Amino acid sequence: MKFDFSTYMNSFLDRDIYNDLLKRKEEVFNTLTNYEMTGWLKNSISHEEVLEIKNIAQEINEKADLFLVLGIGGSYLGSKALVSMFSKYFEKNSKTEVIYGGINMSSSYLDELMSYIEDKDIYVNVISKSGTTMEISVAFDLIYKKLLEKYDEEEVKKRIIVTTDKEQGKLRKLVEMKGYRSFVIPQNIGGRFSICTPAGLLPAAVFGINIDMFLEGYNNSKLKYFDKAYDYACIRNTLYQKGYQVENFCVYEERLTYLNEWLKQLFGESEGKDNKGLLPTSCVYTRDLHSLGQFMQSGSPIVFETVIRIEEGKIINYQNSDINKMNMIISDSVAAAHYKEHTPSNIITLEKLDSKTIGEVMYFFMLSVSFSGILLGVNPFNQEGVEEYKKEVKKNLNYDN
Repeated sequence: MKFDFSTYMNSFLDRDIYNDLLKRKEEVFNTLTNYEMTGWLKNSISHEEVLEIKNIAQEINEKADLFLVLGIGGSYLGSKALVSMFSKYFEKNSKTEVIYGGINMSSSYLDELMSYIEDKDIYVNVISKSGTTMEISVAFDLIYKKLLEKYDEEEVKKRIIVTTDKEQGKLRKLVEMKGYRSFVIPQNIGGRFSICTPAGLLPAAVFGINIDMFLEGYNNSKLKYFDKAYDYACIRNTLYQKGYQVENFCVYEERLTYLNEWLKQLFGESEGKDNKGLLPTSCVYTRDLHSLGQFMQSGSPIVFETVIRIEEGKIINYQNSDINKMNMIISDSVAAAHYKEHTPSNIITLEKLDSKTIGEVMYFFMLSVSFSGILLGVNPFNQEGVEEYKKEVKKNLNYDN
């Protein structure tokens, strides 16, 4: 990764605020390491567990047409981002298709999902740390009945894999009662930080992503990008103190769309509390330059952008130029145009899109948001606001699970 946090940013930074934040690096890191929910800081997944993930992924690839992942929020966005990043645009991507359920309460979605799996040979991965997430429970109940129509009970047991808490929760009890194979989300890792656990790695491995290389990049990122992660956190907080309210994550490659979605949860759920925080939004450029680009250029001066782009691409010659190089030039030109008005940009350039690089990218942002939340004065690892809406929904639905 290469970082340009100055060309389209410098004149918008209040140097007094920024320098004061920079001086707090040791204090902020010490605070971070004292939080309980930081198991992700040092990848704790064992070699044996990685091997088990790869073995089960191979089994699924040999026996199934389709791998259905039931998860929501952090239980699915990380792996969905990985699967989307490495999917071909117009071709079948792997022998075993990876799809997602339990991500909403749309009856149409569930109805079409049930129809879609009707004639497929499937495995199901149920992911929920608590085991009580409503969307997942509803989807799993429906899918379980469908499995019993397709297979006998012994075969159903082989085709359900549960990823949940090691000791507690409804799903752990179900594992003990039914004998399902299971993986663990460690107690000290929250959902949006769980990409380095089986919640993220099993779907990725089934799809065919090299999870060894992903973990290599993930593990290297702290040493390589610690200072840049803190610098990015300081820039974000400086702009926030100056009155900026929105961070727009923008990518120049369509297949990074779900990386944007993962980033929105990571930053929104980590910082949006105590009436504080930047609102994370996202765009896919150049597409959205023809819509939201108008606001970024000339709308309310409340937005700054974090641009993620890929240097290496397919070589397609067009009028004595190369389209990927054109895309890079466009990204600089857009940042320059926005900068002339009131929208500064951070630029993050990936040399190429591969599993090792994405491991580095995801760790970089997880580390950055942790630093940023502490600088903001909030706990970056809780999500009490999410729990409040769940209580209200369960009360109004008379739902007890």
